[in-house]
Amino acid sequence: MKFEPEKVSKIIEQNYSLLAPDFFEMQTDYLNSMYAIYKDLDASLIVMLLTRKIYAEAFSQDNKFGNKTSLKSFYHEKQFDVPVSKFKIKEISNVLNLPRETIRRKKLKLIKNKFIIFNKKKKTYSLNIDKIDEPTIKTQIEISSKFLSNYCIFFSQKNTIFEDITFDSFKNEINKKFLIYLPIFLNFQLSYFSNFKKIADMESLFITLLCALNTTTHIKKKNSSNNKVFNSEDIFAQLPKLKDQYGLNSTSIAEITKLPRTTVLRKLAKLENLSLLKRDEFKRYATPEQAKKEYYGTIQHTLKLLGIFISECLEVYTVKDLKVS
Repeated sequence: MKFEPEKVSKIIEQNYSLLAPDFFEMQTDYLNSMYAIYKDLDASLIVMLLTRKIYAEAFSQDNKFGNKTSLKSFYHEKQFDVPVSKFKIKEISNVLNLPRETIRRKKLKLIKNKFIIFNKKKKTYSLNIDKIDEPTIKTQIEISSKFLSNYCIFFSQKNTIFEDITFDSFKNEINKKFLIYLPIFLNFQLSYFSNFKKIADMESLFITLLCALNTTTHIKKKNSSNNKVFNSEDIFAQLPKLKDQYGLNSTSIAEITKLPRTTVLRKLAKLENLSLLKRDEFKRYATPEQAKKEYYGTIQHTLKLLGIFISECLEVYTVKDLKVS
């Protein structure tokens, strides 16, 4: 079944104040899970890209894995040791918007820490799945399932999807077709992060997303009683109405993100200087109204990506006759 990405994007745009908190929650939770594994967000981007390359290519080769697409198979079937022969610094730099020297350093770090296995004889690279514990992957499935189900339930209420979709149904579906959903999810994340990196680095992005989650959650809560909904442009006009009662302090940000507090303080100063965050008299940080100029283009790009991501996931979801194990 085909879904129209443009239609999905339009619905999200029109109902941005209702749906944005779910998106920002997914992104902050996902970054939390990636930081827990790699302790380095730039390095995690490189692993995301390598993972996408491995499994996207494997499925393009006459479905190399057959019906073995489940999360269980991912961990317990040896056929998933799929090496790639190319690790082009220039190509990765262009995709991720990272300096080439950064890519070189992170590559060596990932190999040293055995997240990536380099076969010197064959000159190939592969993922070390043993370094990524199964509970963490299951947490990521929970994160994406919650997001997808919440959005799809909303769409069904708008009569755009005529099928009952729940958190449990999506969770079970992703567990069964993990290696089919994985490249779709990574395509979205890589496109999202690389685009945002035109504005700021990954740690700054993490902090910005957390503040955006806090801000949009307050706007949604404030307007829940009167059923007011704001699109992605009008939501910025609501920020002054919150009256500086909703910011996060540096200690809270460090505790939630698990980033070192010194890093958080340095990034907050940078984001404030760029007018991407504002600080009130109590040293709490939040999204300012004047940030619309910096954020609006990124939001529109994100809406387009979300339309593609959700549509592709729904197309996989509606294929019920695929036998997987």
